[in-house]
Amino acid sequence: MPKLPKYVEIVNYFKEKIESGEIANDEPFPPESEICAKFSTSHMTVSRAMNELAVHGFIKRIKGKGTFADDKFKAKIKKSSVRTESITDMIRDAGLEPSAKLIKYGIIKGKEAPDIAALLHVAEEDFLHFFIRTRFGNGSLICISYSYISQNILPTMDIKRLEGSLNQYIEELGIERSYGYMELGACLPSAEQAKLIGSNHVPLLRQTILWNVNDEPFELTTHYFVGDKFTITQDKITARPTQTTLSDHAREPLVK
Repeated sequence: MPKLPKYVEIVNYFKEKIESGEIANDEPFPPESEICAKFSTSHMTVSRAMNELAVHGFIKRIKGKGTFADDKFKAKIKKSSVRTESITDMIRDAGLEPSAKLIKYGIIKGKEAPDIAALLHVAEEDFLHFFIRTRFGNGSLICISYSYISQNILPTMDIKRLEGSLNQYIEELGIERSYGYMELGACLPSAEQAKLIGSNHVPLLRQTILWNVNDEPFELTTHYFVGDKFTITQDKITARPTQTTLSDHAREPLVK
């Protein structure tokens, strides 16, 4: 087995300590200079490790006070409880005909997208599949998807399959995504997205999902749903995970 990058070694060390309770919730973290000395590495490497621990909910940073252990990682989404239905299925469930278009595909090195590489445990000289797709219902744009997939887990990819359901393609390859986390937010379209949507004033719902395979990060996808085509609902009584459902507006054509 190849040696893990130093920042991954640091991440794994502190994750184990926090998960086991050896480092208690809200317990202060040692200064980064001490961590540098302990692992014989640079401040840049330690900072990268701390960023990943923060993203996954293992630590929190409080301005003016320092870094502390956190237990938000316990809220990560399990495959058994998250709705894993693909966008293709959700569009079809809304009574629409799904379709997808591949806008861009490429293979990049980890050093070209360091933040993404850190999340996916990809070294600077290792590779990532990167692609952009648009998703439609009855020919009307529903969302724009940006995906990064570790080539360490999926060495080759049939690009033609990216104009269909990515979920189905991955399942057919025998790859089982075990768990992940999801973040939701809102934003206005970038210049590139505005050209695809036909407007720079339509708000977007941003959904970022990180999936893992055998406890190793595998895929990071961010969907940008056209604001009037997608809604979020949650069952507060049973406290089930957030579910996404298409609104009736998805049946209406875009205003060019």
